[in-house]
Amino acid sequence: MEIQPVDKAIQYALKKKAVIDESFLQYFTKAILAGIYIGFAIIICYKLAQPFWDAHSPATYMITSLFFGIALVLISYGGGELFTGNTMAFAMSTLKGATTWKDALYNWAATYFGNLVGALFFAVLIYYTGLYHLPEKSTWLMEMANVKMSATTSELFVKGILCNWLVCLAIWLPMNIRGDVGKILTTILIVFGFMVSGYEHSIANMSLFSIALIVPHPNTITLYSALHNIIPVTLGNIVGGAFFVGVLNVYIFSDKKRKKNKHLTFQQKRIAK
Repeated sequence: MEIQPVDKAIQYALKKKAVIDESFLQYFTKAILAGIYIGFAIIICYKLAQPFWDAHSPATYMITSLFFGIALVLISYGGGELFTGNTMAFAMSTLKGATTWKDALYNWAATYFGNLVGALFFAVLIYYTGLYHLPEKSTWLMEMANVKMSATTSELFVKGILCNWLVCLAIWLPMNIRGDVGKILTTILIVFGFMVSGYEHSIANMSLFSIALIVPHPNTITLYSALHNIIPVTLGNIVGGAFFVGVLNVYIFSDKKRKKNKHLTFQQKRIAK
């Protein structure tokens, strides 16, 4: 019998729960790797777009967004654990009874702080590369960091919702696509959509702000301004992933599939215990 979409997300969450229950350190390391992988993508995107910014090209934002999907591909295929995607998975598994809200909050906290450690570690590595020791090399990165830090709290919250709505779709939809090429293209295109739209991703911002703060930067780039961005964006990401993808898809698919999934869900409950 073909596994239904929600059940795939539940299995996705249960695999994560099994890893963190068996070895917190192993799971935390996977979360650190995700923060690092996002850092790699940040550098690729901003280094690629810097000449366009210097030339005052209207294509600067598009070029910045073009390859950011590489981050999610690296995480998906490289063994990383991303906080934003897990908001969707654990909302679904908890609503279906395969995990508890305690499991969800534990996973979200571990993943979030692991991603933060990865972002900070990568920023330190970038500092020692010397890539941004000259301020003229980082003008586009600093411009975007300043724009993000200057937005209002309500704007950041809503942008966070819309961002993780798309990011979780970039994880959810490939679960139902056969073949790695289709999965990768779908992921890259959807992530490109959130980037070019100007939405806000908490973990990507952690990486961007960590780099911006550790290298020479203008006075407008401050830790306080970074926190002003990251807190409402994180809350928005939770709402976007857990509710607008997690809850809504459980609702959409549950009524039609309830009888089909009853036996599978019971097995998953036993595994979760």
